[in-house]
Amino acid sequence: MSKIFQHITSSWSKLSEKTIFLACSGGVDSMTLLSILHNANWKVEVLHVNYQLRGKDSEQDMQLVLDTCKTLSIPCHLKRIDLQAILNSKGGNLQEVARKVRYDFFEEKRSLSQNNYIALGHHKNDQIETFFMHLGRKSGIMGMACMPSEHHRFIRPLLPFSKEEIIQYAKENGIGWREDNSNKTNKYTRNILRNILLPELQIEIPSLEESILLLIDKFQETQLELERIVSPILQNIYKDEILPFSDYDLLSENEKVELIRQLGHKARLVKELDKLRLTQKGKQINVEKIDSQNAFAEIIREDSYFKFVKETENKCALPSLIITATTHLPLTFSKNEIYVDPSKIQGELHLRKWKTGDRMQPIGMKGSKLISDIIKDAKVPSNEKKEILILEDDEKILWCVNIRCGKETIADDTTKNIWKIEIQ
Repeated sequence: MSKIFQHITSSWSKLSEKTIFLACSGGVDSMTLLSILHNANWKVEVLHVNYQLRGKDSEQDMQLVLDTCKTLSIPCHLKRIDLQAILNSKGGNLQEVARKVRYDFFEEKRSLSQNNYIALGHHKNDQIETFFMHLGRKSGIMGMACMPSEHHRFIRPLLPFSKEEIIQYAKENGIGWREDNSNKTNKYTRNILRNILLPELQIEIPSLEESILLLIDKFQETQLELERIVSPILQNIYKDEILPFSDYDLLSENEKVELIRQLGHKARLVKELDKLRLTQKGKQINVEKIDSQNAFAEIIREDSYFKFVKETENKCALPSLIITATTHLPLTFSKNEIYVDPSKIQGELHLRKWKTGDRMQPIGMKGSKLISDIIKDAKVPSNEKKEILILEDDEKILWCVNIRCGKETIADDTTKNIWKIEIQ
């Protein structure tokens, strides 16, 4: 029995009852993996993306995958897209856009069930190339950890094997595949590594491959430890939308980067967050919006924590006023309601959010006071300040809602007709 077949069927036996969606390009890696999973009687479905970038070659790659799936009675899910048209209209890096298209396609299938896994045909040579690619990009620990064999139900069963071993298996087992001629051109950095630099380095340094794989293992161990450390902090942020300084200050630089990465933001946000930490309460940063459902839009510095704020575009409409006529004042008053003399109200009542320059005459004070100072005195958290409401008539502010009442319209013991006002 081939060591590749034996490794996959034994090391990945836990997935033998799951649904495996195999990303299949028609190349030797994915076609070999398709054959192995099929011969192992696993539940396999194929995903193929046709970017229509290489004319007849793209069509023939697709046809090989379709014909093979038909012969093996395996479901095949096809995504056909004119990638060049997308690039022409929206711009972007070809490889990055292509990667987003296919991974969105993969995620669509994976997310349908907890029993769904995505199998990718990456092998040992891909891993080594990725290491050098990330080394040149200053990718940090996660980048240097390269591709894990399993992560979030994405699996890479061929990762321990070289391209040569996979080709040998395919030839010995009569597996058909198609070569992507674009891999032979040195237009892309990865191809330069694959076709020129790495072959020369391996001749000069025979132990290079083994040394790199050892480094990757160590980086992966470190990455897993980082994920373990930040996990409880991450969950608290999603739950309470705050990050106490007592937690943040204990994080190392790498742990901060990992936390920010998992929050769906770029690593450079760490420097901005460190600066924000040294400022005064109420300062905030607007976070660069990226393609992540969990990403936040603002981070605000409070007295002892960072407040994480999501998009506010879909805020609810203003609440309604509830006005109840009464003839008596309560024995104790609440900040959630006011009692006014309707004869002192000019025109209509209006409820709105406060704005800079608003003033009112609070009970117990001579003269007026800025609403901003009233809110500050009430120690309202910075992220909630802009949501504070005021109640006004056509001439003056009656109430800084739930904080302080104005004295100009307030009812007293001599008032015969009283309005109790609260909001719903």
